[in-house]
Amino acid sequence: MAAAVAALGTTGMAQAATPCTGLGHGYHNGDVKISVSRNADGDFVLVDPERGGLQVRNLANDYLQGWDQGRPSSDSDNVWGNGTKDDRQTGDVDAYYAAAQTWDYFLKKHGRRGINDDGVGPRVFTDVGPADEGEPYGQYDSECGCMLLGSAAGDSAALGTLDVVAHEMTHGITGMTAGLVTHGEAGGLNESTSDIFGTLVEFSANNAKDRPDYTIGEGVSGKPMRYMDDPTKDGVSLGCWTPGLGERDNHELAGISNKFFYQLAVGSGKSKWGDSPTCGGAPAVTGIGNDKAGKIWYRALTRYLVPNSNFSGARAATLSAAADLYGKQSTEAETVAAAWLAVGVDGSDPVPPAPQVPTLKFITTQRSTVGAEIRLRLQAPDPQRQRVTFTATGLPPGLTLNKTTGVVTGRPTQQGTFAVTFTVADTDGNASNRQMSWEVVPR
Repeated sequence: MAAAVAALGTTGMAQAATPCTGLGHGYHNGDVKISVSRNADGDFVLVDPERGGLQVRNLANDYLQGWDQGRPSSDSDNVWGNGTKDDRQTGDVDAYYAAAQTWDYFLKKHGRRGINDDGVGPRVFTDVGPADEGEPYGQYDSECGCMLLGSAAGDSAALGTLDVVAHEMTHGITGMTAGLVTHGEAGGLNESTSDIFGTLVEFSANNAKDRPDYTIGEGVSGKPMRYMDDPTKDGVSLGCWTPGLGERDNHELAGISNKFFYQLAVGSGKSKWGDSPTCGGAPAVTGIGNDKAGKIWYRALTRYLVPNSNFSGARAATLSAAADLYGKQSTEAETVAAAWLAVGVDGSDPVPPAPQVPTLKFITTQRSTVGAEIRLRLQAPDPQRQRVTFTATGLPPGLTLNKTTGVVTGRPTQQGTFAVTFTVADTDGNASNRQMSWEVVPR
C-alpha cells in the first residue's frame, strides 16, 4: 500500500490522508476504479497517492488564478459522478482517470515518473472559465505544470477523453525534454507529439467505452478532431510535406508527422484502422506496431529533437533513435525511413543548426497573495542535453527556487511589486535569462 499523502485545502494547510479505491462513473470512460485519498475529516478527495499526488480541482467555471486555487474535488461516499455529460463530478472522474492512465503509460513503457520525471503528479483543473456555446477548452499551462479543461459546451462534452488529456499532459513532457517551440515545423512536431502519445495512451488503457483508435478527441462532439491515417479528412490538416510550408497552424502541420507515425506503426494502405495513402507515389510501408514506434518517438523526443527541429530534423532524430534501439540496419530503422518518405520527407531539406544556449521559456507577470502557496515551474530545455542550473534574483520574500528542478515554491510574506530575474546556465557556461514582475497583494 502506498504511503499516505497530504491533501491541500483552499488555505494550503495539509491534512493527513489515507489512500483507498473509489468507483467513478465517467461520461467518456464509463465505470472505472480510481485511486483516491480520504481526509481526516472523512471526505474522499481526488488526490492519487499512487501517482505522486496527482489531483483534480474543479473551478466551477472560474478562471485559473493560481496553483493553489480551490481544493481537490471531494465526495462523501466514494462513488463519483453519474455518467452524464453535464455533471461536474462526472467530468472530474474522466479527467482524473485519463491523467492516471497517462501517468501509467509513461511509467510502464518509458520509465518516466511524471511530467518532469521527478515523481510529482500534476494538477488538473476542470470546469475552467465560463460555460458557453463555443468550442470546449483544453490547455497545458507550463508555468504551473497543470492541465486546464473547460466545461461541456453546447453539444460538445468536456475534453476529458483519454487521448485529449494525454495530449495536454504530453505538452508538459515535450517542454521538459526537446522543448519544441510552438511555431513553424517545430510547432507541428510539438502538436503531433501530443497526438501520438495521446493515441498510445488510449491503446494502453484499452477502455471498453473509449476503444483505441487513431483519431483524436472523437468522443467530444461525435466526430474526430483529427485523423492520423489520412489527416486531410478533417479538411484542414496536411498529410504530405512539400517545400515552403511556412508559418501554418501547428495542428495543420502536425498532420504530416501524425501520418508518419501511423504508417510507422500500422503501415500504409487500408487496414481496420483506416486508409493511409503514401505521398508522391512512394512505396508502400509495412508497420512495426505501436510499441516499437512509441519507443522510437520517445527516444527521439528525449535524446535528439531540439527546440527548432524541422521535419528533416525529426527524420534524422527518429533514425538515430531506431538505430540506438534496434540497430542501424534493422527493419525498424528501414521502416522509419520508409514512413518518412511516404509523407514526402526524404531528408533533403536542410536541418537548421541546433541552438547552443538553454533558453528559458516565456514567463508571464505573476500576481500572488501574501500567505498563498506558490508553485511556479521554469522550463529551459538544453539542446545539447546538458544539465542546467537555475538561479534567481529579486524573488518575493518567502519564495525559494530549486536550482536543479527550476521550481519556485513557498508562500510570499511581504506585499509589494518585485523585479525578478531568472537565469539558466548549462555546464559549458552558456546562459540566458528572463525578467518579469511579481506582484504580491494583501490577503
